[in-house]
Amino acid sequence: MSNILTILQRIVMENKSRTAIDGESPVTYSTLWSRTDAFAGGLQDRDITAGDAVAIGVSNPRAFLVALYGTLRNGCIPVTVPSEYSTRDIVSVLDATGATAYVTDETPFLSILHGADDVRLAITVDCDAQMGVELSTFLENDGINSAGSRTGIDIVSQSDTDPGLIAYVGYEDREPLGIVYTHATLAAAAERGGSHLEPDEPTHLGVLPLSNPLELLYGVTGTILDGGTYVPHISWDPETVRSILYTERIRTFVTPRQYETLLSFDTPAEDAVAVIEPTSSSLESAVDGAATRVRGRPETGLTHVRTPDDADANRLGNPLPGIETRLIEGPSSGELAVAGPTTMDGYVDRPTLTEDRIRTIDGQRWVRTGLTECERTDIESV
Repeated sequence: MSNILTILQRIVMENKSRTAIDGESPVTYSTLWSRTDAFAGGLQDRDITAGDAVAIGVSNPRAFLVALYGTLRNGCIPVTVPSEYSTRDIVSVLDATGATAYVTDETPFLSILHGADDVRLAITVDCDAQMGVELSTFLENDGINSAGSRTGIDIVSQSDTDPGLIAYVGYEDREPLGIVYTHATLAAAAERGGSHLEPDEPTHLGVLPLSNPLELLYGVTGTILDGGTYVPHISWDPETVRSILYTERIRTFVTPRQYETLLSFDTPAEDAVAVIEPTSSSLESAVDGAATRVRGRPETGLTHVRTPDDADANRLGNPLPGIETRLIEGPSSGELAVAGPTTMDGYVDRPTLTEDRIRTIDGQRWVRTGLTECERTDIESV
């Protein structure tokens, strides 16, 4: 399995002048690579080394991705934090992960630094630096490339089984819930993300927050590692999204509610939209419309493609390549479980919850989905 930074380095060499991140301030692949090098160098200059956790809580997509890939490039573990988390939640995240650095666009943030035990560096984006260091200043260094060239290939490598990302996705028992992914999982998810609704020149319109691991791994990273262009649209505006979908050859992931809102304006381009439907306790009917649905949840990654015909017939749909499915015993009926290279490693500091979610059958790890109603007849029941 290839580390996503190794894949990105190869893509950069093939697409140096191509736009990786579009918008008001386009970023080419070579510039993105250069900034990840500088971010990793800034971490090294402050003795933040391989295996350390770096928490990232910013809304600026360019800064977010530079911090994410720069953290990975230094062999550290990025920890993504949803924008809706409170100060108390963020402190809990920083303490649970032992984060030594915190990338933020929040003002003020001193209460967070004072409350977190291990954080010794704050990197600020578009806000008052106070006791931290502004991102542009942080990037002013020679990077980690020993050759001194911004197109160098230096990457602090980690094994496939090492933690590659910790994504916080919401709450469990009113406490922040974090999910651990390995480096192998990151690469596998990005590889499959590049195949979703693939246009001639892959371009992904980002309308979901990058703290959403399905958007981050399958949408953005899947696009960039395919040599495509990510177009951030961080403020959800259905009229603008509808206009972009009609005028450009582009793809996007949206939630069922977002898709329903788009339909109220007019049906979007049918081959450009994938509605991400989280697995749940039932296969409730999806909203009307001809868009493809993609089933999954952060714990399992995206697992099934569900066509409009599947939705009409209340069927789960077909599993994505490399995904295995089976039914396991549940309280009332068989529960769908999935196995494959894109499943989580476990929850942060939740051993009981991890044990409850993951089943090992004949030496293979299966992740329970919570889905108990399924029309497919070719899933083995155990």
